[in-house]
Amino acid sequence: MSAKKSIAALLMGATLALSQASPALAATPAEMQVQAVPEVVALVPDAIKKRGVLRVATMSRYQPFSFVQDGKKVGMIPEMVTAVAQTMGLKVEINQMDFPGILLGLQSNKYDIGMGEFFVRKDRLEVADFVTEWSNFDAFVVNKGSTYLPQNFDDVCGHKIAILAGSSGVPTMQAGKEHCAKAGKPAPIVTAFPQMSDAVLALSSNRVEAVLTGREVGLTLVASGQPFEPSGRIGGGPCATAVARTEYSDEMLKAIQAAYLSLIKSGKYQEIHKKWGTDYGMIDNPTIYRKSDALPTYL
Repeated sequence: MSAKKSIAALLMGATLALSQASPALAATPAEMQVQAVPEVVALVPDAIKKRGVLRVATMSRYQPFSFVQDGKKVGMIPEMVTAVAQTMGLKVEINQMDFPGILLGLQSNKYDIGMGEFFVRKDRLEVADFVTEWSNFDAFVVNKGSTYLPQNFDDVCGHKIAILAGSSGVPTMQAGKEHCAKAGKPAPIVTAFPQMSDAVLALSSNRVEAVLTGREVGLTLVASGQPFEPSGRIGGGPCATAVARTEYSDEMLKAIQAAYLSLIKSGKYQEIHKKWGTDYGMIDNPTIYRKSDALPTYL
């Protein structure tokens, strides 16, 4: 069996194992029913009310956030954005793509919001606004039994690390390179992949020594019986929904914020996160960030 076929089998096994472990994972966003909240509906921009659909851009093949199972879009993000749309009195259109394409799609006005573990950064605030809705930190994933168990920046110097293109791993590993340079050590050899499955393939075939990704991604792989293990912790802080910058941005930001607050109050927010194992990062204070605002603090 080739390496590519082997990793495809591994990832298929991960999805199957998750489905068998928790029948609730088979639920699709279309089966969800959250009542519209008049106070939230009143905040929705007229142009979007008239369209009646919230256009969402998110990742693909990125468990447990957003992936395809039995031909259906599933994961924490599809369920959360469906709940957000229904709270706003809208239907939802979910578009899955490579991570870097999300903000590009918002800039071209193809989508209204984007979800994908966005840390609020200065470069991102140049092209979109944000509403925080979760909190996360990165960790390493290594092959099971590996003698290389990175814990922090001290352990990346001179090693081959894979990251997801456009993710928080990009500035994180840039900081890692600077850390190694100051210490007089060789820089890490960093490779950015368009899909997390590509990074996992590189790890399983020993082309890289570790993958730096969100904590829950590594835990999902391990829980589904894959031959990997998590290691260490890097950074951390609020993640946000990206909101397209338009003539009605202020209205949209307030509507999205109000939708999250309503879901938190009703308990639906907590229900979705607990179902997908992402409840460790729940927040209770969705916050709006615009271009002129001070950035949130990250570890």
